[in-house]
Amino acid sequence: MRSVAGTELSRKQYLIHLNADYQILAAAIPETPVEVPSCPGWTTNDLAKHMAHVYLGQAHVVETGSQAENKEHLAPYPRTDDAMEFMTWGFEAITKALDINRPERPTWSWHHSDHTVDFWFRRMAHETVIHRIDAEQAVGTVSKIDEAFALDGVDEVLDFLPLLGSWPEVPNIDFGIVSIVAKTKSGSQVWDLQFTDKAATVSAAEKPNSAAGLVISGDAEAMDLYLWGRIDSSDPRISITGEGEETFKQLMQVAVL
Repeated sequence: MRSVAGTELSRKQYLIHLNADYQILAAAIPETPVEVPSCPGWTTNDLAKHMAHVYLGQAHVVETGSQAENKEHLAPYPRTDDAMEFMTWGFEAITKALDINRPERPTWSWHHSDHTVDFWFRRMAHETVIHRIDAEQAVGTVSKIDEAFALDGVDEVLDFLPLLGSWPEVPNIDFGIVSIVAKTKSGSQVWDLQFTDKAATVSAAEKPNSAAGLVISGDAEAMDLYLWGRIDSSDPRISITGEGEETFKQLMQVAVL
């Protein structure tokens, strides 16, 4: 498993978070669909269906090592219009696939360098907590994210940035250096992001880069939510120094699509 700053958790810990956040997610989705503010155009039923497709698709990847080419590869693929039943099918499939004792081997992923089974333990846990937040925001009650898990979420999403330039519609841009600071009870973790017209790179650092044109700071949970676009810099937990936040947010939006 690739981790930029050594934040990764164990398979067991990821499964604990996956299960706990799924239960909160499922409980938050109301019988009568409501709009999801953080996912424009979606209702909570759309969110449940999205999670079902994600879980079923990645269960296929973990089981076979290959990307699912179409819905017929998503086994078992239930024939139901009930969004919650569909999501339940998906969750059962992904938890079966993510067997803690599953041997490590090369496995398809869209990541720029991590093509392992362990990647999907991490990815599915973080996918679930962010969409758990979406469901909770939709109904007006949001619960906390564990600090160590949130810190790892920051590390994971920042490591998507090297995907910029992978296709013509998403070119690299010469944006300079950005420092991200995630604060915890025991200190701070810093990441240096360097954007050139050739590549975007991410590295761990001891302190913000003196050459950074933009420094974004916040506690680990707030930073995880900010980088995923679930809160913005008007949140008092986020501090911005320098210029170019809107450009950075656009780069992050591309990275997390």
